[in-house]
Amino acid sequence: PHTERGLIPPGECLPVAQRSGLLRERDMWVLRTAAREAATWPAPHGRAPAVAVNLAGLLPGDADFLGVVTETVAEAGLVWDRLVLELVETSLVALPPHALAAMAELVSRGVRFAVDDFGTGYSSLARLKELPAQTIKIDRAFVTGVDTDRADFAVARAVVDMAAAMGRGTVAEGVETTEQFQVLRGLGVDAFQGYLFARPLPASDLHERLLGERIISPAAGHR
Repeated sequence: PHTERGLIPPGECLPVAQRSGLLRERDMWVLRTAAREAATWPAPHGRAPAVAVNLAGLLPGDADFLGVVTETVAEAGLVWDRLVLELVETSLVALPPHALAAMAELVSRGVRFAVDDFGTGYSSLARLKELPAQTIKIDRAFVTGVDTDRADFAVARAVVDMAAAMGRGTVAEGVETTEQFQVLRGLGVDAFQGYLFARPLPASDLHERLLGERIISPAAGHR
């Protein structure tokens, strides 16, 4: 929140944080805040939802990565398997041995890693098999036209098929229409995020939603 400009969107504040060398501090604050908040979430159907935290400055290659995550989760009282750490593909390629060891240790405790925005930048399907992550997120650049553009449809299908063959889950980003959802669900996408389901919510509103109603997809009551 800004005193004069109101809420500053990520697209504006993140580049400033990057130029100022503040991404790591931002990541640590977000991870700590998200873990504390998620630890208070109710479990409406016997299992509280996981929280996914996007990291850009706190990375597996950092010498203290395992220690920072461990201390944060312990301090928050969050169950390990309720944490997902999202990283862009370039930060997961050619990792040094100590980074892979840190990730493996966290995975053994229940943490999951997700490749964010897969399909953009330096991405390639061939590289998918090398990434030490359990979930692949299909970038919204391909989700937007998945129901109208043959190329977007082909990319989404290829990512889903390869991820499934390697035993990894998929998440579609930026789902905004029922048509997109239906196509992606038909391709076998495991989970979805986007304005079709909910816009960003204050913590108190999320608590009420988890306690007061099921989160229903736009088709046939699927959760």
